[in-house]
Amino acid sequence: DLVDDFGPGDSAKRPMTERMDFSGLEVGRLSKVVTMPPEQVGPLMTDVVRELLLEVSGAYDIEWDKVKRLVTISGTAVQMEKAEKALQRVSAHCNWGANEAKIRSILRPRTDLKSARVRLASMVPNLKDFTKTLTVDKPAFTMGTDPSNALRIQATGVSRSHAVIEVAPEKGAVYVIDASTNGTFLNGRRLPPKSSGKVLLSHGDELMLQDPSSGSEFGYMVNLEMS
Repeated sequence: DLVDDFGPGDSAKRPMTERMDFSGLEVGRLSKVVTMPPEQVGPLMTDVVRELLLEVSGAYDIEWDKVKRLVTISGTAVQMEKAEKALQRVSAHCNWGANEAKIRSILRPRTDLKSARVRLASMVPNLKDFTKTLTVDKPAFTMGTDPSNALRIQATGVSRSHAVIEVAPEKGAVYVIDASTNGTFLNGRRLPPKSSGKVLLSHGDELMLQDPSSGSEFGYMVNLEMS
């Protein structure tokens, strides 16, 4: 379910393994350096996230270099692999907006999630606010121009079935899926097509149904209450 939407021009945004140091091989300790996307440095490289990454990976140490955008992982080969995969998950989903709370939820998903109350607050007068509670029995809702959608939106450029929002309790997360022709945009970036996967939806995200680069704010501010 994790999305890797890095195109040919996005090489700077992909976490890259720089080198591996075998100087600590005699005690089973190695180190690896990973480069992170520039827009993720601030929310990622905090003391709280460092401690969480150490906990989930079991690594001996994690060092931040904010100027060079580097994460140095120290530990066994297995620990380094766990930490690197965790960073890859962070980078993939934070490609559509990054904040510390979102990163924490990626590194340590909730294990007790039963429902999610999704409230979409309109950013323009001709859209109405919308609220829906998603559960295991009713895990998703759709939006679009078709009358069958839970959220019906009549506007130019909006598809009959435009987007889907769903809860995945087993993953402790809420996701958004683009099913449109003209695109759905999360925090200013177009979502990948439905066939490519779904993207983590977080409290405070901006979900747009028209391209915001044209100056449009046709969409919603996302409010999530997880329980």
